[in-house]
Order: sequence, then structure tokens, then C-alpha cells
Amino acid sequence: MSRKLFYIFEGKNLAFSLAKKLLLLGNEVFYISNDEENIKILDGLKAYHKSLELINNDPTDINWIKNLDMSKKVGAVIVISEDDALNFVITWLLRQFYEDVRIMALVNFPENEFMFKSINVSTLTPISWMEKLIEASLNYEDITDFFNPYVDKLSILELTINKGDKSCDKKLKDIKLPKNTIIGVQVKSDGSIFVPQGNSEIKDEDKLIIFALKEEVQATKEALK
Repeated sequence: MSRKLFYIFEGKNLAFSLAKKLLLLGNEVFYISNDEENIKILDGLKAYHKSLELINNDPTDINWIKNLDMSKKVGAVIVISEDDALNFVITWLLRQFYEDVRIMALVNFPENEFMFKSINVSTLTPISWMEKLIEASLNYEDITDFFNPYVDKLSILELTINKGDKSCDKKLKDIKLPKNTIIGVQVKSDGSIFVPQGNSEIKDEDKLIIFALKEEVQATKEALK
């Protein structure tokens, strides 16, 4: 893969994992955050990667944004704070000056996704993030694949449960899952999302987001389907 420049705005551990993978692939990374603690988290990477630049700056500073170096081959500008309002302000400002640059934003609450799409920003919601990581096979042209820091060991599966499946109409506590397998998210047919507990009942058309070690994937499917 040819060397590219990536801008990462905000984010903590997620930014660290993403920056590390991009740097290992030979890219140049600029990380921007208004929080000195965030800068410190990524500072450890600088000892091994000279192509990482850490910038402690207000990411909504319009004068700073309009002077970003876009003359190089920019792979993407990625905004991943835990605050959707902040992410939107940053991406909106970026889009005012850079119409053709790929901009991605983490959308923590799916109901806010339409705002980002209205300004041509690619979005990553927790559910779509998991979908992208199903049986992930690091395709480095797709930046979303970098968001799984444990891709070599962990699979994140999405299974839709239908009538007749082993787990349909059963409580979670009554389903014998393989060791090291967790059902992390349950998405109902009406779009509601929650973290299932032992007494949570799995119904027809429920989507389950499951974390499992790679060697347990087949056994997990057999236990649920």
C-alpha cells in the first residue's frame, strides 16, 4: 500500500489502536486533540514511529483547520471523540474547506447519523462498526477494518435469529454458549438496542452481536442457529 497521510481528531484508546495500525503500515499520522491526557496516551508511539505528529490544539479552531496540509495523498480524516456534537462541528468545519477529502466520523448515537451523512461524511456507528468486523480480513483499502485491535484473535459476529433456530424464544441464561463467547448487543426488530442479561429472551428477527475467539466461531453459530 502506498504511503498516505491520515488525520485523526480526538479519541483515546481507539485513536491509539488506529494510529498504531496505520503507522505499522508505513503511513504518516497527525493526531489532534485539545486534551493533554489524550496526547499522552499516544505519546508512547513516537519512540517507534517518527511519522507520528501529535498536536495539542483546539480541533474546532477554524483558522487552524483551513491551513491543514492537504497537498499530500490524504487517506482519510477521522474524527472519533465520544461526543457526537463535537464530532459534527469538526467534520462540518472540515467539509467547508475540503470538499473532496474522505472524512469519517464516529457516531455514538445512531439517531445522529443523518446529520453527518447530510454533509457527505462517512459514518461509523457501534453496530455498523461491528458489521464491518465480521470475519474481518484486514483489507487495508477499507479504513474501518483498522478499528479492531484484536483482529488476529477475535471475531465479531452478527447473527439474525429466526423461528426454528435453537435459541429462538429462549432466555440467554438457558443457552449453552462456548467458553470465551459473549453476546454483547441485542437488536430487536423495531430497531431498539440493548445489552442482554441472563433473563433476556431471544425472539424471531432479533440480531445478536457476538464476541468470540476465532476458534469458537463455528460452535457459537451451532449453539444459536
